[in-house]
Amino acid sequence: MNWIIKYNNMKNISIILSAATIIGFSISCTKFDDSVYAVYTEQNFPKTPEQFVALTGPVYTAAQSFFNNNYYDLQQTCTDEVIVPTRGGDWFDGGKWQEMHFHTWTPSSELMRNSWEWGFNAIGSSNLILKMYEPLAESDLKNQTMAEVKTMRAWYYFCMMDAFGNIPIVTTFDQNASAPVQEKRNKVFEFIATELETNLPLLSEEVSSKTYGRPTKWMAHTLLAKLYLNAEVYTGIPQWDKVVEHCNAVINSGKYDLETNYFSMFAPDNGPSSKEPIFSVPFDAQKATGNLLFNKTLHYGHRDTYKLTTNPWNGWCTTPAFFDKFEDEDLRKAQWLYGQQKDSKGGNLIFNGINVILDPYFFPAFDLGAGDNLGRLAGARNVKYAPDPNAVSNNANNDIIIYRYADVLLMKTEAIVRGSTKGNLVEALESINKIRDRAFNSNPSKRFNTASLTLKAIYDERGRELVMEMTRRTDMIRFGTFDDPNLFKGQTDLATERLFPIPTAARISNSNLQQNPGYPN
Repeated sequence: MNWIIKYNNMKNISIILSAATIIGFSISCTKFDDSVYAVYTEQNFPKTPEQFVALTGPVYTAAQSFFNNNYYDLQQTCTDEVIVPTRGGDWFDGGKWQEMHFHTWTPSSELMRNSWEWGFNAIGSSNLILKMYEPLAESDLKNQTMAEVKTMRAWYYFCMMDAFGNIPIVTTFDQNASAPVQEKRNKVFEFIATELETNLPLLSEEVSSKTYGRPTKWMAHTLLAKLYLNAEVYTGIPQWDKVVEHCNAVINSGKYDLETNYFSMFAPDNGPSSKEPIFSVPFDAQKATGNLLFNKTLHYGHRDTYKLTTNPWNGWCTTPAFFDKFEDEDLRKAQWLYGQQKDSKGGNLIFNGINVILDPYFFPAFDLGAGDNLGRLAGARNVKYAPDPNAVSNNANNDIIIYRYADVLLMKTEAIVRGSTKGNLVEALESINKIRDRAFNSNPSKRFNTASLTLKAIYDERGRELVMEMTRRTDMIRFGTFDDPNLFKGQTDLATERLFPIPTAARISNSNLQQNPGYPN
């Protein structure tokens, strides 16, 4: 087993993690118990910075699993950004995508179980690594490395709290510990905030290939801003001032800026050379697999368009209403494939004798019909993360961005408009108009002004800027639109659906877990 954070000579990044198999994991999603087959001794504990980083490998490879363990799917497919219709015999998959669109998921749903297991396995890995660090002599390097692991653990807890609400908090590794008890969401919120604020001073301020894929001070500030942005949802108490404080820490660091070319940071060869991403999960087509995104969205025929080595799966697309949020002049609209598709030579794309013309508006039903070629052409497809001709067995090289500078600017804008006393409307306009200028080639008529900068405008701008970046569900809940009609889904008005259910498998494993309100036991 290799634990890789960043690799790939093509990207001019050295391998900073390559450890032999040290630990075998068998982590329960509830009890956080591992079986340790080989351990470090006092004689072979890490001493150099490279060795310190290598030991933390499982904490980061866990992050790479959020694609094939459904957490990404969980966050995306219940929103207006993504719909996964049934295309004849394709994409029915036991009805799980229909459940996500209609918000009819249950505690036994596959996406619930896999997402829960992903998050709590990652937390268990973090706890085990921290336990292995405890015998080390005190040093600045030890303290920084442990702070990085605790910050990653806080990110995993944030993901689980955002999705499931009331969850256990376990910070130690004990193979024989009893099943943990559940904590209220506000207590989990407080734990995450305290963990981040305590460990932030110990994190590195460096932004380079050495810290790429690992939490820095600026990642912790951004995560805290995200946490406080949603504080009213999580705890009932808004904390807009803290949002601005942490956004300003990132802005005033001078470490980040908007990329001139919006799409360059999502390319297959993206990485630490980009000045906008604050925290990314690295992927490699051979050494750190799991980025399967372009396969989900592209039509089968796009194999020829992008000179791919495998057939895409022709599934995910966007809803007509979300597609219509993009003006033709908006450069970000280029992330959508629609209309006549082209082959690699520039001719009309033909697949199985059918001219591939993607229709953003053709949605007569959720099930688009068995063998219906029109159904297979329904919906605009997203290629923000550019399809990778060097993908291997469906695995692409694009790193996935978790947090970036544009989101910091948007969070600051929103917090000020919502009432923060730490900033003014001039600052809010300056922040969001940097994003508008990039999207519209600095067309002054497209900038917001004091009259047009409303919460609705910010909500829509977040949608356009951050599409496919796992922000939409949380945004929809915060802005009060998650229950609204969405294509085939009617108005639901169920506060319970804003939390996913505790999976049945987790509750069988741990009788201390109580189901979230509104779901069957």
